[in-house]
Amino acid sequence: MSGAVVVGAHANGLGIVRSLAALGVRPAIVSTRPYDVGHRSRWISERHALPALHEDHGALVEFLLHHEKRWAGAAVFASNDDALTALARHHERLSRSYRLTVQPWDVVGPLVDKDAMQALAERVGLALPACHGPAGALDPAAIERFPVLVKPIQHDRLISLFGAKLFLARDRDALRTALARLREAGLEGLVYDFIEGPDSAIHVYCVYMDGRGEPSPGITVRKLRQNPPVIGGARAAAIVPEEPELRDATVALLRRAGFRGMAFAEWKRDSRDGRFRFIEVNGRAVLFNAILPPTGVDLVAMSFADFGRGEPPRARPTGWSGTWVHLQADVACWLRYRHQEAIGLGEWLAPYLRPHRHAVWSASDPGPFLHQTRLAARRLRGG
Repeated sequence: MSGAVVVGAHANGLGIVRSLAALGVRPAIVSTRPYDVGHRSRWISERHALPALHEDHGALVEFLLHHEKRWAGAAVFASNDDALTALARHHERLSRSYRLTVQPWDVVGPLVDKDAMQALAERVGLALPACHGPAGALDPAAIERFPVLVKPIQHDRLISLFGAKLFLARDRDALRTALARLREAGLEGLVYDFIEGPDSAIHVYCVYMDGRGEPSPGITVRKLRQNPPVIGGARAAAIVPEEPELRDATVALLRRAGFRGMAFAEWKRDSRDGRFRFIEVNGRAVLFNAILPPTGVDLVAMSFADFGRGEPPRARPTGWSGTWVHLQADVACWLRYRHQEAIGLGEWLAPYLRPHRHAVWSASDPGPFLHQTRLAARRLRGG
């Protein structure tokens, strides 16, 4: 096999599949979550399930080694942190048979581990939200100002148990509950001040770093709405003009890490002083990566060229400045949180009235959307 393997079949994994399909590559896909949809795409060559990944990273290593003769030379993409961690930690062994689109753990680790990421960002001199220290050693009585965020060092296990990647605590009782849940999950974490401002104040700088440490042209994506509000992943987003300070800071961070590959650095403009504060950086595909191909800065295609084919990663900016929407999540959240968010129908419809890309829906590839609809109907029935 000289194609690709995509690990994780949620919307971000589906985005990888469709970018590769545009290159004439039909990847194998590995589903890891019960709500995955990408394994229903018409553009895949085969599908597999690996639900044990989020509890046992070694399961992915064993799975890939089992298929190494048949899939020799395939480029392997991670679409969640557990897959990224497994590939990075076992990089030396797996790279004998595969073309991994991630780097070894000494490079990737500081981007996955929130504690190490905080230290790296401090060394680069980035503006950060105040950190109250490790969650396990925190006395809730010592926190004087709320709300605060409780973030696990790695969040995929928290998603498995509680359906959330972090917790927002608006008072001490909520903080105690969040800390207890973190202990229940067996995870370490950090507690941060909440950066004041709406979800639409969150910007993500998307860029590719080549093997010489040189950045590609970048794309700035502004989140419009999140699922759930305040602490969730994007459900609507838009391309916006570049903020030079975000490019400079993101590139400085990635160069300090020695990073190569696709990167998505998340920032939020603090409503108290107007400054952008660094939140995190992802070195793998994110939920809204499907917004990038029309811009000509397709990080998945660039990664496949660089790691999969050994060719220079090239961006060809088009100037496209549309939106991205995760339709079912957006509808469900609007119905559930419309009073909390106070979003009128006109504002809600606005991203759909511009040139846009969907997270899941595609007229030429309807299988994932139909499967997502079946899953939603099953949940409504309580099944």
